[in-house]
Amino acid sequence: MDQAVLDTIIEKVRAYDWHEMPEIAAGGDRWAYGTDMVYLKELCSYWTKSFNWRAAEEQLNAFPQFTCEVDGQSIHFYHVKGSGSAPQPIILTHGWPGSVFEFVHILDHLAHPEKHGGDAEDGLTLIVPSLPGYGFSGKPQKPLGPKRTAALWDKLMRTHLGYDTYIAQGGDWGSVVTGWLGYNHGTDKDGGCKAIHVNMWGLRPAGVLPETEEEQAWAGALGATMQAESAYLQLQATKPQSLSYAMMDSPVGIAAWIIEKFNTWSDTRGPDGSSNIENAYTKDQLLTNIMIYLVTRTFNTSTWFYRGYFEDGGSDMAPDTRVEIPTGMAVFPEEFIKLPPRSMAEKGYNITHWSEFDTGGHFAALETGSVFADEIISFARTQKG
Repeated sequence: MDQAVLDTIIEKVRAYDWHEMPEIAAGGDRWAYGTDMVYLKELCSYWTKSFNWRAAEEQLNAFPQFTCEVDGQSIHFYHVKGSGSAPQPIILTHGWPGSVFEFVHILDHLAHPEKHGGDAEDGLTLIVPSLPGYGFSGKPQKPLGPKRTAALWDKLMRTHLGYDTYIAQGGDWGSVVTGWLGYNHGTDKDGGCKAIHVNMWGLRPAGVLPETEEEQAWAGALGATMQAESAYLQLQATKPQSLSYAMMDSPVGIAAWIIEKFNTWSDTRGPDGSSNIENAYTKDQLLTNIMIYLVTRTFNTSTWFYRGYFEDGGSDMAPDTRVEIPTGMAVFPEEFIKLPPRSMAEKGYNITHWSEFDTGGHFAALETGSVFADEIISFARTQKG
């Protein structure tokens, strides 16, 4: 990345004209109105004085990366060959406001488990793309959503990379893309997606209503969460271009918009019961993810994905259908859009693997590291043969 680009970002952070924040009572939630200004100032000070993007680049460049044009869309992806005699290919999909960075620190564990206390025969060949309009992938000419992205991923895997069959995994938008891979591109006589694993409730079975007391409690809690937390979704799904004019010239604005989600959606609980975003992430991790949006100038096109989602038709399967290929689901306690009880999830998926964890949230790969990696390896092991 050109140093002049980096210098301009830092200059804008230093020059930010700070404003007001509502007074918070002692012991109150400093994030209740949005991003805590005290923490954001602390993060920006670190950003301008200590953060090293060149070190972050080295971390991002530690594994082989490629770009490929699929149906006219430039796609960036990691491609890491796994250990063992027959490593299974798996495509891992991130979401918003994340990036491929969520997976970078577990790529070696997944591809070469023998280096991390596991068995080389469980090694996986990894394909980790940046969503269209995100990070190092090309910018679409207009909004492109998860259903069409799933079609791009299937063509990337089968036509461009030559993997007749593969596994797919995802969280956030990745769970919707992965759901569509299982639903529309599941294995047939010519190959395709043979199994999926998700850690968020993405693609939904149409017309399935909560019935049991447990299912109704889940639906009520999810409804309350969406009422309180989904304003960003409505904005990005309807008028993303209006938001872009404020954000594209403000690194601090982008940082505030993104880290509020990392704080709210993550497992920030400390051992003493307190909540702090740095119980889940370091400043370097938060800033590396933010900088990917900044150096590639993709904040605007990343938000288009929400509009593309609705233009795709949303996330409902056709009535009386489900994902029939084997499905794994991982339940993390602080997930923003929690998976429903298994009894309800099974109405939409052929669930063959179900795991529940004591820690972790929405960005499970980044938050839990080896726990997440071992979960994926465990699921993939069931798909051998």
